[in-house]
Amino acid sequence: MNSTKKEFYYNGKTGIALTRAFEKKLLAKYSVNIGSICHFACSFCYGPTVTSKQKVIQDILSQGYNIEDVSCYRYSDNVLECISRDLRKIKPDDTGYVFFCTTCDPCATLEHADITVQAIKLIMQGSNLQVRVLSKSTNITYVAKSLFEYKNRIVYSLSTGTTSSDISKAIEGGVSDISERVDALQWLQKKGFRTFGMICPVLPSEVDKIAQLLDQVRPEHCEGIWAEAINIRGKSLINTYSKLMAAGLHDQATELQRVMGDQTAWIEYSKRLFLGFQHELRNRGRVF
Repeated sequence: MNSTKKEFYYNGKTGIALTRAFEKKLLAKYSVNIGSICHFACSFCYGPTVTSKQKVIQDILSQGYNIEDVSCYRYSDNVLECISRDLRKIKPDDTGYVFFCTTCDPCATLEHADITVQAIKLIMQGSNLQVRVLSKSTNITYVAKSLFEYKNRIVYSLSTGTTSSDISKAIEGGVSDISERVDALQWLQKKGFRTFGMICPVLPSEVDKIAQLLDQVRPEHCEGIWAEAINIRGKSLINTYSKLMAAGLHDQATELQRVMGDQTAWIEYSKRLFLGFQHELRNRGRVF
């Protein structure tokens, strides 16, 4: 997992925040964000669209950097201090989920994974909240091993939206290879950790591979399955198309282009995706 991004650090003001968007998805009530711009460089990421107006990001961009060329994470002490403060507001009977993270990968490097471990320990020791960790890095297994004593209150997943290493390498900059992520997720399951399936984004060219996508996450070992079409915010579609073309994945790029500017085609793509997952899961006797 290599990254050529210029790294920046900052102090934030929030430890544990309400997250309305993820609550609507039934993923989490709260979130902890250890950074604003991810260490990874996924072409479809919505993060920069959400965080680009923050002062810390604007200050970085004013120095002449492009947002896709930087990462911006918080200082460890700042994250932990803010979480400790916000935990005092959490009621003892609150068992809601805290999502790590909504604006960056919480395990992109071992440094980030260690901050995540320390942050989750504070939550485990200072509340009855549960935690949901999502990553594109096999460093997530380090987090799980470090927090083994709290395994009943933490659910893990590795985002797996494709079955193709070539597609992953083209559009998911710096992440663990898709095969390594699948192996890590299945290792977590074999070791008895709680897991959920996060199958996203599924490109239009991958909609006919729903069975294989489900085989990767093994629904019978997951507490839930989330599947999503590619994000449309910002330059996600244009950037993903360009990355696919540059990688010589012309068929995949052409299929994405076909639905980009056609509302009817987009609706059909989304319909095939979600109904396809629903049908396959029901055939497997899984209803979430």
